Amino acid sequence: MSGFVTHLIVALLAGAFGTLLGLSFRRSSSEPTRARRARQRTSPAAEAVPSSEQRASRHRNRDRWLCELNRCEQAVRRAVRAADTVSSQPVRRGLRQVVHRMDAELPTMRTLVELGREFDSAAAEAEPGAGGVAPAEQDSSERRATSWRLHRRAREASAEFTSFADRLTEVVAELNAEGDPEHAQTRISGLRERFPLLPSMSEILTARQERRRPRSAEDELLSETR
Repeated sequence: MSGFVTHLIVALLAGAFGTLLGLSFRRSSSEPTRARRARQRTSPAAEAVPSSEQRASRHRNRDRWLCELNRCEQAVRRAVRAADTVSSQPVRRGLRQVVHRMDAELPTMRTLVELGREFDSAAAEAEPGAGGVAPAEQDSSERRATSWRLHRRAREASAEFTSFADRLTEVVAELNAEGDPEHAQTRISGLRERFPLLPSMSEILTARQERRRPRSAEDELLSETR
């Protein structure tokens, strides 16, 4: 009987010891998990998440470039619809050739827009609080100046496309009212003379590089003597 009591006491003590050991192990294993979660909440990667204001700013930058591209594409579609209203097949063919040249310049506009959007994205990522390194004051001013020049070129391009579509629509209205084939060819030739509507991308980039090129001593001397 005494041996049974002894075994019972030993079993109870062993069970209590095992329970305490298990609780201690569970507590020690959960502490690193909580520490990792705390570090994740305060990690630089979490702090580098752009705020809603920064995301809205990037969205506005994308919209301003796409807005100019959409105006150019709408101008081309409007010119296509106007040319298709001409009843004379030779005149309509000539107008479609003009519209085709207009449409052929859209890739230049798209390239300009993509360049501007990528430039704005790179500038936004370099801003403090956006996960990048704060740029030097000179680099930041150069980015703003270049972005402004590119967007000004995009605005000029959309204005040129819109103006050309307006003029083509006016010519179509006059041709439909007159019905003179010889006069129609003269009007179509006048439209062709307005091409190219846009400079090439190489010319745009060359002009940008020329503006960024530092002035030499000779340039400074010529400027002073004027």
